[in-house]
Amino acid sequence: MEPIRLELVGIEKRYGMRRVLRDFAFVAEGGETVAITGANGSGKSTVVKLVAGLLRATRGQITLQIGSTDESDPARRRRLCGYVSPDLTLYPELSAHENLQFFCDVRGVSSESIAATLTRVGLSGREDDPIGQYSSGLRQRVKLALAVLFEPPVLLLDEAGLALDDKGVALVAELVAEQQKRGGLTLIATNDSREVVLAQRVIAL
Repeated sequence: MEPIRLELVGIEKRYGMRRVLRDFAFVAEGGETVAITGANGSGKSTVVKLVAGLLRATRGQITLQIGSTDESDPARRRRLCGYVSPDLTLYPELSAHENLQFFCDVRGVSSESIAATLTRVGLSGREDDPIGQYSSGLRQRVKLALAVLFEPPVLLLDEAGLALDDKGVALVAELVAEQQKRGGLTLIATNDSREVVLAQRVIAL
């Protein structure tokens, strides 16, 4: 994977009159795993959404460089980030395989790795069941599958361990280790100590 550099400078984010982030900044590079911690409402999820290109900062600049290419445009970042979040909505009437197929179709990319990815996250044998029949932990595994399906340069995990059992949390650790080995960048927004320990660096809000 080409070298990755993510830089946030002077970031402020307001929701109406409420300011969540003020003059927030950090730099992270490929091969790193960075945990973002803090009290409820401190802005952990906001940071992840800003990086993902799902929100725009009120002030400040976000720069993403991959190799010699500037990928800072929010639309470009949205295509280069794998994303797990409690806000991510799946289609309950569709199976896990159909959900991933849908997102492949939307992105216009090959779906050949869907079966292998579902096996990788422990959903072999359940991939054709409607996910409306899944437990919350199994639905979280579908979100993880979607996040890593395209082997993204940047992996964004917002409460990735939510509803997961010990095996599921171990799966998150495996996915983070694989991302790091590939030279990808991972940001983890969490207060779960089982996820914080996966990071080489912790940013407390």
